[in-house]
Amino acid sequence: MQKTITKRFLFSLMALGFALIAAAASAAGLASIRVNSAFSEPFAAEIDITGLTADDLLTAQVRMATPEEYESAKLTYMPILRSIRVALEQTGESKAVLKLTSTTPITEPAITLLVEFSWRGGRIMQKYPILLDPPKQ
Repeated sequence: MQKTITKRFLFSLMALGFALIAAAASAAGLASIRVNSAFSEPFAAEIDITGLTADDLLTAQVRMATPEEYESAKLTYMPILRSIRVALEQTGESKAVLKLTSTTPITEPAITLLVEFSWRGGRIMQKYPILLDPPKQ
């Protein structure tokens, strides 16, 4: 009985160690979104990238999800999403931000963005539900 408990404890400890190693290997992530525009204005938003190393930044890529990826995620793809562009902007040696912009006004009060960020150490597909406030008067 004691031997079984010890084996389970050691197995659990090893599994935890492997999980921590995997988490450390892919530590980059996407923070929450800051929307800087309102309903019926061209879209402007930023997303901080966390946990990057200078090497991660060398291989980093970003893009908006395709209509098929929206469907796979059981999300509605709206045609207005085609107008939103996302770009990676380096803000320091190992710091970066994603800039999301559109040239056309967003005339939907609610949209869901699906953004893919990939780098040598991994890939993240992040969902951002957004409610656009009316313009300030």
